[in-house]
Amino acid sequence: MSAVIRDLKFDNLRGLAIILVVFGHFIGSCLVANRFVGSGLDLAYTSIYLFHMPLFIFISGYFSKIASDTNVKALKNVFIPYLLFNTLWILSVFLIDGNLSRTMYIIPGYGLWYLLSLFFWRTFLPAADRIKYIFWFSILLALFIGVIDFKSDLLSISRTICFFPVFLFGYYFKDLKEKFTFNKYLSTGAFVALITTATLFFVFKSNKLMMLKTSYVDMHMGNAEGIILRLIVISVGILCCILLFNIMTSKKTFLTKMGRNSLAIYILHLYFVSYLPDIFNYLGYNFLFKSYTFCVVYVGLGATIVLFILSQDIVSRDMNALTDIAVKILIKDESQDNSELIQGNIRKFLARILNLNSIYKR
Repeated sequence: MSAVIRDLKFDNLRGLAIILVVFGHFIGSCLVANRFVGSGLDLAYTSIYLFHMPLFIFISGYFSKIASDTNVKALKNVFIPYLLFNTLWILSVFLIDGNLSRTMYIIPGYGLWYLLSLFFWRTFLPAADRIKYIFWFSILLALFIGVIDFKSDLLSISRTICFFPVFLFGYYFKDLKEKFTFNKYLSTGAFVALITTATLFFVFKSNKLMMLKTSYVDMHMGNAEGIILRLIVISVGILCCILLFNIMTSKKTFLTKMGRNSLAIYILHLYFVSYLPDIFNYLGYNFLFKSYTFCVVYVGLGATIVLFILSQDIVSRDMNALTDIAVKILIKDESQDNSELIQGNIRKFLARILNLNSIYKR
C-alpha cells in the first residue's frame, strides 16, 4: 500500500495555527491578572485571536468530505475524542478542585469546544451542501444569533454557528483555489496591512468580540453595532485564511511537524496553560503575573517549551493509541472480534508507555 501523500502547505498552515493557539492561550492566562491595555502582549493577543481559530477551522473544512460514512467518521474521529478528552479534563478538575459540574458534558471543558463544534459541522455538512446559498445563509445566521443572550457556552452553540461560514468556506475552497491565488509578496503586504489595521481597531474593544461566543447585550453594545463588528471579525478571519494560503510555502519546514501533530498539541497544551498559573499561586508566586516583564518571559519560554515537547511524534502516537481504545470500546465493528481488538490495542498502548519509561530510566 502506498503511503499517504500529505499536503505540506496545509501542514505548515496547521502548524502556524497551532503555534498561535498555544501562544494566544499563554498570553490570555497572563491577561487574566492584568490586561496591560495597549501593551505588546495586548496587541499580540488581539492579532492572534483575529485569525488563529478561523485558520484552524478553514483547514478543517478544507479536509472535510461528503461520503456515505461521513457521520460515522465524524463520530469516530471527532465525537469520541471529545468525550474522551472532556472526561479526562473533568477528572483533572475534580482531582484539583473536588468539583463535578452537572453540565460537564454539555458545556465543553476548557478549549474543547472546537472538537464538539467540528463534530456538528461535519455531521451537518451533507445536508448543508444541498441548501442553495448556504454560505450566505450561514453568515446571516452567525450575525443574528448574537441577538440571543446565551447565558452559557451550552453545546458550544454560538461558536458552532458563528464559525460555520469559515468551515464552509474551507470546504468549498478546494474548488475555488485558482480564483483566490495571488502574488505571494502582494499577499504578504495585504496580510500585514489587514492585521495591523484590524488589531488597532479592535485592541481597545472587548476580547469577547473575536471569540464569537457571547451575545451583543453581554458585550454592552446594541444589535446594529454588534452585527457590524461581528461581520468585520468574520470577514477578517476569512481574508486572513486566503492571504496565508498564498503566503505559505509548500516546502517542508519546522511548521510541518507542528501541523502533523497539531491535535495532540491542541488537547494537551490546555493542561499547561490552565494549571501552570495555579502552581505559581500554590507556591506563593502569583504576584509575578502582575509584572509585564515576567509575563513576556513566561509566555515566550512557556509556550516554546510546551510546543517543543508536545510536537514530538511519540506524543501523538500514544494519544492516538488511547483514542483508538476508546473508539473500539464505544463503536461496534461488525467485521472483527471487538473484545480481542480492544485487548490488543490496550496491550499496544501499555507496551508503548513501558517502553517510554525504560528509555527515560536509561
